Amino acid sequence: MSFTKQIREYSIKNPNTILDVSKVKDTVFSEIPYKTLLKILNRLEIEGVLSPVSKGVYYVGDKVVDEELIVTEYVENGKGMFVGYQLFNDIGISTYQDEKTEIYTNNIQSNQKNIGKYNLKYVDIVFEDNIIDLISLLEIIDAGYSIKECDFISYKKALDVLSHSYSDKYFQRVVKTIRYKFSTIKTLSGLLEQNGIINNCFEIYSSIK
Repeated sequence: MSFTKQIREYSIKNPNTILDVSKVKDTVFSEIPYKTLLKILNRLEIEGVLSPVSKGVYYVGDKVVDEELIVTEYVENGKGMFVGYQLFNDIGISTYQDEKTEIYTNNIQSNQKNIGKYNLKYVDIVFEDNIIDLISLLEIIDAGYSIKECDFISYKKALDVLSHSYSDKYFQRVVKTIRYKFSTIKTLSGLLEQNGIINNCFEIYSSIK
């Protein structure tokens, strides 16, 4: 089978999906020389089989990438979570609409990738529910009162609710891969103490280089 035919057949079998060159070059198309792969993808783009989304990222088809596809590829099934104002909107602590949508994900090869309005940041962790709750708590604390159009009653309520998802085990996993400010951890410690939640967050944070 020719390399072009192989990529065409892949496209036929995977319509309406994202094709990330950095991922497929060493997996699905590992036997295709990299420069040859890029030339074929460029040719298929001209033919309309693929649509460019950003550098090294294609949509298999001819429509614009929407949020549903981004969620499927980079968020669902433990692959990631929304952060920034999308997170704050979802939790109900801010109505501000940011032009960029931030995502932490383990499903990209580079440290960072931009796909249209989506800013993806690589985080080496499986995003299970308890991890998502803890990261949400830390992100809210980290942003603090600088959050635009913040409903501070909802802000404080979210802190109290999310603080009950805290455990040292999950905290250790999170701070190994996302380095939060010391002031954020200090605020977290005070919140946990206020809510009667036993923790060793200072010790864990200090032990991670």
